[in-house]
Amino acid sequence: MRFLPGNPGALGLAAALAATAAAGPAAPQPVARAPEAAEDGGKTTAGAEGGATPLRGSLGVPVAERLLASSDPEARLRGIERLGSIGTEEAVSALLAALEQGSPAARDPRARLAAVRALAPHAQRDSVRQLLSRELSEGGGPARGAASPLGEVLRGTAALALARTGERRALGALVSAIVQGGAAGEAAARAIKAYPPESLQLLLGSRKRLEPALVSFLGELGDLRAIAALRPVLEGGDRAAQVAAARALARLGDEAALAKARAWLRKPEPGLFEPTVEILVYLGAPEAPDAVAALLGSELGRLDGLRLAELAPAERIAPALARALPLLPEDAQPRAVAAIGRAGGAEAARQLRRLMTERPDLATAAAFALATMPGAEARAVVAELFEGPRAAKDADLRRLGLRAGVVRGLALRDAPAALEGRLLAALAAPKGSSDRAVGVFGAVALGLRDAIEVVGGCSPASCDRAAVHAAARGALARGDRALAALAPLFAELAAPGARAAAPGGDDAAPDAAAISAGVALLAEPRGGAVATSRLAALAEAGGPLSPLAARALAARDDEVVRGRLKRLLEGSDPVVRAHVALGLGSDPMPDSVSLLARAYRFEDDPAVRRAIVRGLSRRTEVQRRRVLLAARDLDPDEGVRALARAALSGAGSPALDPPRSALATGVVWIAIVPNDRSAAASASSRAARLVRPDGLAIPVVADPDGVLLVPAVPPGVSSVLLAPAAPPGDAGS
Repeated sequence: MRFLPGNPGALGLAAALAATAAAGPAAPQPVARAPEAAEDGGKTTAGAEGGATPLRGSLGVPVAERLLASSDPEARLRGIERLGSIGTEEAVSALLAALEQGSPAARDPRARLAAVRALAPHAQRDSVRQLLSRELSEGGGPARGAASPLGEVLRGTAALALARTGERRALGALVSAIVQGGAAGEAAARAIKAYPPESLQLLLGSRKRLEPALVSFLGELGDLRAIAALRPVLEGGDRAAQVAAARALARLGDEAALAKARAWLRKPEPGLFEPTVEILVYLGAPEAPDAVAALLGSELGRLDGLRLAELAPAERIAPALARALPLLPEDAQPRAVAAIGRAGGAEAARQLRRLMTERPDLATAAAFALATMPGAEARAVVAELFEGPRAAKDADLRRLGLRAGVVRGLALRDAPAALEGRLLAALAAPKGSSDRAVGVFGAVALGLRDAIEVVGGCSPASCDRAAVHAAARGALARGDRALAALAPLFAELAAPGARAAAPGGDDAAPDAAAISAGVALLAEPRGGAVATSRLAALAEAGGPLSPLAARALAARDDEVVRGRLKRLLEGSDPVVRAHVALGLGSDPMPDSVSLLARAYRFEDDPAVRRAIVRGLSRRTEVQRRRVLLAARDLDPDEGVRALARAALSGAGSPALDPPRSALATGVVWIAIVPNDRSAAASASSRAARLVRPDGLAIPVVADPDGVLLVPAVPPGVSSVLLAPAAPPGDAGS
């Protein structure tokens, strides 16, 4: 910066711009003193001793301290952020003083989170480390008042700030939290995994005895250097430490634990069988499948046996899983069915076929297991379901088989040979029937027919809605081109007044067919031909279409809709908040980056923070950098940190793009079963919102028999939210 001599007013202004443009925590700098620009045309103001008033008096620590003393929480936040930007020793001391127990800032989780982020670069100072350790142990819990939704974020941020230092005393505080356990221990473990130390001795310190919790963590850390520290515990510790060490060594692939596990297997002790079997499973020992089968046969170890069967599937375990299945808790039985399918082989296929006839409540789980189980045996059973002698008499079984065949074709590319003909024959079933819906879905998903070709003429007044629901879900498997073909239909069905034209409908909510056709918004992220006012109404309605409508609305941001976007971004639905953030990434308004930056500050939902980082990754404004740096270094969620790293690297990773409907082999199979038989009609053609593992929300409507098949879902955990049941006689029911 160049100062013009003889112009104190210009000097004061230039210094002010330099001070307020700080983008993040700064290294300690000498305090500059300069003439202050006065209100009377730039004259300097004399101090008490006749000199110029220091610049820090109007822009530095004193101003921040006045803000911190304010009764306005927003003013206190500005004071905290100002001190963090100044970054001098004086500023850090003032910030620590503001967080003393009982102060307004100390009672405000938002202020504490802002302070932890501001103090993170100074975590090597004793006083800062002590504050971070306190936040790690207390977080937003009862010790500091009522529990706060930001508690987990606050605790995780403090843990990461400590781990980043790599300093012995900071790591010691984290290890102490791990030994104590609880939420603080989990946060500390995640932080050390994110920032592993240069030397494991920094974690172990001068301990003469390693606590079982620390031993277990060393196994989870995955650092092979821990083997040397764990082997002595295997031989010289107490029984709890020995078991923990054996498990940890097995996780690290060290066969030193194998001899110990085999010895325990020969001379079983109470409470020792489950960890012994787990060690055998981790090390891939030949006796592991039989040990898992034995664990499944024990009353106390049955659930652990199921967990290990899922971890290491083997054909020899299938009979034991089948015997254990009726003895498991009801909510664990579908897991056992899936584990039988993963075990594979002829015996697994036979057991699943038996379940189809003997356990109607598990028939869907068994069909899905067969559909995703490789091998000719499973393919033959699936073909028998829709072609065998019972299929002609049992329509439910036939539809189950057809769906299993379609899933097998999508997931394994191994559909039974007769499936195509059966699906095309089902297209001739009566309109509105479940049989035709199955045929439509399968034909579209497997590329035998185009979605629009199958749906045919469709208007609000006259439409085979069951076919639209099935075709729209089938189009998900064919990619953006198939979805874009549904855009004109969606624009027509979602237009204002369209619902009023439907039989028995009104214009209060979108027609069920419009909800299904709304998958077109996946390929039309700006909303296509749908009017902005209609997108706003759909976004604010709270139904299955709200997230995608909110994303499209944000991509059309202007002065008219900005207020609505702010309300949506601050709303109670995290899925809608996430989609607004995704849309703001493509917002034509340059100041939308500020909306994203403010939204990130105190967002407690990690999925929303991921979406915010995705949105920021598509922006080019300089304001994004500060948020991305904070997300990369201090966000408790590993996914957020990874996205921020990719955005800052400029590598153009596909992970940074808003999630799209690219082809994926995953298929979600949901059967909606009412709790009360009298409410069976509420499951028919029920609308829902499926949130994929990548955060994208898909509007879907079930078939008339209450079944939902949703293809093109990436690996991971999905969630489903059913829309409220429509009243009897409503067009969407």
